[in-house]
Amino acid sequence: MVTPDKGTALAEPRAPEVEPAEWTNLVDGPAAARSRPRPTSLGRVVGRFVAANLIAVALLMAGSVWASQEAAQNEAIADARHTTDLLATLLVAPNLDPGLVTGDPGAVAALDAVLQDRLAAADVIRVKIWTPAGDIVYSDDPRLIGLNYPLGNDDLQTLRDGVTRAELSDLTRPENQFERSFGRLLEVYRAIRAPDGQPLLLETYSSYQEATARQADIWYRFAPISVAVLLALLAVQLPLARRMVTQLRATDREREQLQARALDASTEERRRIAGSLHDGIVQDVSASALLLAGAAERLRESPPSGPPEEVAAVLAEASVALRESVGSLRSLLVEIYPPHLDRAGLSSALADLAARLRPRGIDVRIDVPDRLEIPLETATLLFRTAQEALLNVVKHAGAHSVEVTVSEAPDALVLEVTDDGAGFDLPATMRTPRGGHLGLGVLADLAAADGATLDMLTAPGAGTCLRLTVPRP
Repeated sequence: MVTPDKGTALAEPRAPEVEPAEWTNLVDGPAAARSRPRPTSLGRVVGRFVAANLIAVALLMAGSVWASQEAAQNEAIADARHTTDLLATLLVAPNLDPGLVTGDPGAVAALDAVLQDRLAAADVIRVKIWTPAGDIVYSDDPRLIGLNYPLGNDDLQTLRDGVTRAELSDLTRPENQFERSFGRLLEVYRAIRAPDGQPLLLETYSSYQEATARQADIWYRFAPISVAVLLALLAVQLPLARRMVTQLRATDREREQLQARALDASTEERRRIAGSLHDGIVQDVSASALLLAGAAERLRESPPSGPPEEVAAVLAEASVALRESVGSLRSLLVEIYPPHLDRAGLSSALADLAARLRPRGIDVRIDVPDRLEIPLETATLLFRTAQEALLNVVKHAGAHSVEVTVSEAPDALVLEVTDDGAGFDLPATMRTPRGGHLGLGVLADLAAADGATLDMLTAPGAGTCLRLTVPRP
């Protein structure tokens, strides 16, 4: 609550106040200021730029590892396929004996003599020859000869179309039980024919370590090139990023300067208009009122021919009208720019506002600390808020008394405008701001523009209290 001036009494006793449930925050100025975009920081932008490029480098390196792995695997499979084709064409097919299919040990020994020394040179770990029925008729591992395992669909398709196929070995399959100790292997299937024309399936196994070695070789060959290109691109882009940020910061500063100039120009224009009205039309109208009043007095003292009372009454009415015009113009001056705000201070400017309400039957009490020294910008904010609040009191509150209080806190100035009017349903008004009967939007904009906090306490039948908290600079 506000404290009345010493020795000042209200025109009418105030009814007991009905305290609303709680204060409602309309604008949290400091929070809004914190949420505003910060000026562009060169270090922050360049840091983000470098981080983004490093992430791009990491992604590219990961992609190059994957691509080199795929390329190495494809190259190893192609080499294994080519080796199997050569092995089948040059060694296996020319040395197949008809007795091999029937399990003749001599035929097996003869093929062993041909292949045994050449498999290691060709990097082949295992060789198997299958019949379409799934019988292994030859292998460099004698344990496999005579075993039967059903052929897979890919194996049967190779026998039908004669296309050499290669894949990574599935070492969990039973026919690969003796190859599990070798680690990852590549399998290659190729169709061959026995001397009697019977189709057979040649299967070779080779180590996948060769593919891994090729992968590392490919990656080490191209990774330095990729990294060098990316670092060169980063080095070229850094000056561009720095220049871009510098331009953005210059643009921000220019925009802030333009906004400040616009505010200064608006205030200066208000001051200029107020001065022109005061020195021009107000003086002229005031002089006219004095002349008319003097003429009316002279007519009453020495009446000319004609009805003097009628002429005097007309002149008196004109004088009253001119005085009212002068009062309206002075009120307009206060609205455009308070003449006492920058000279006599906030208290005098608020007193001018209060003087406009008293002829309407509204008693206004002003309580401002003596020798209040605040910047003109802060005084203007307090004045504009009080002006808008009192305007709302006149238009909507139906109040008999209003208290305008300015108090000092350690880190803020607090303005409170309290009336004993009808009050209103604030939540409903805030839900439908365009249909509301108070200029809450204007008040909120005034507070938010200067980083102030605006709160309101009201309820139907309980009056209204508006509180503006302005942080000290």
